[in-house]
Amino acid sequence: MRKLSVLILLIFCGSCYAETRARFLFIGDIMVHDQQLESARQKDGTYNFSPSFRRVKALLKNSFLVGNLETVFAGTGKKLKYAGFPFFNTPDIFTENLTDDLEIDLLSLANNHIFDRGSQGAKRTAEVLDSADIAWVGLGVGDVLSNDAVLLDNNGIKAAFINHSYGSNERPKSSDVHLNVTREADIVQSMARARALSPDVIIALFHWGNEYHYQPNVHQKKAADTAFDNGASLIVGTHPHVLQPVEVRVNDDGTVKAVAWSLGNFVSFQRTLPRERSMILSAEFVKDDEGVTRLASLSIAPLYVIAPGSKRTEVTYAGSDETLLETLDFDGLSKERLRDLRKIGRAVIDFVGAREEFDDYGFNVLWKEESADVLPKSRRKSPM
Repeated sequence: MRKLSVLILLIFCGSCYAETRARFLFIGDIMVHDQQLESARQKDGTYNFSPSFRRVKALLKNSFLVGNLETVFAGTGKKLKYAGFPFFNTPDIFTENLTDDLEIDLLSLANNHIFDRGSQGAKRTAEVLDSADIAWVGLGVGDVLSNDAVLLDNNGIKAAFINHSYGSNERPKSSDVHLNVTREADIVQSMARARALSPDVIIALFHWGNEYHYQPNVHQKKAADTAFDNGASLIVGTHPHVLQPVEVRVNDDGTVKAVAWSLGNFVSFQRTLPRERSMILSAEFVKDDEGVTRLASLSIAPLYVIAPGSKRTEVTYAGSDETLLETLDFDGLSKERLRDLRKIGRAVIDFVGAREEFDDYGFNVLWKEESADVLPKSRRKSPM
């Protein structure tokens, strides 16, 4: 009788375990300042940026990673040279670090520095990323329409991404490259094109807000509402160069949407506190056996960009998960430095309102559907 009961259970629950899960990781601004260029330059004139990422490679390995590329690949010659702020231009070899060290899957290009080297620099950046087999979004160039969306598959969950910026520092002199901006009509058009791709989930990437402000402004909130009203489930922001909170919205029908207002700098040589601290945002989506996809959890890993030399930067985990502490590279860091990292990590965790609880990957839980009513709430006014 017991065997028959088990058989009946299996028949009626044949699809009980048909859920599909996919985890997306998001990092903030990827910047290359003059000091980073000088540190990466080798004696033979080539560049190697790998030391900047050696301490977090294991943290990002085998993940689906999305970041904001706040530089361009404009090449050299005809008065062009590699440079940092205010007119960024990074060696093409950096794409090898993006693929080999970070294993990046998607880069957002709609930001205020994309036209630092004119429309041709922006166009060449897209071409270099195409050659490196790195997906990108945020520009209308070539066969890619303005206000377009890109569809990518992550472990069986299809995600459509859109990307818009408040504007750019430079005005392009050519009309063959279009920057997706945060006008309401443009966002609505992008969202319509995203929905037309029949995705399981839509994720909006915005470059917005006031630099060095810890809270979102009215323009961010308006753009977020437009994206949510048109079908976005998750919004991830960049540009302020500092962290801003993560907001989780649980709707009356039980659906959940979230916005990370700003992830801060992933890597840069901005050393003024708190521009050297940021986080990785992890978002896990689940698609049930009926094809309905929902946000299941959010978690974060605090980061700190240390400068062990006068120019070199190293992105470093600043959390306290014991497993991660054992597996990541902390070689050469003093006990004092490690204690400082934990304090910095605590400030980040408290600012975004993450829990002491860790997920299966060692990230601090920010929100999860098992306790959906417990929303993240900042425990300090800034990530200082």
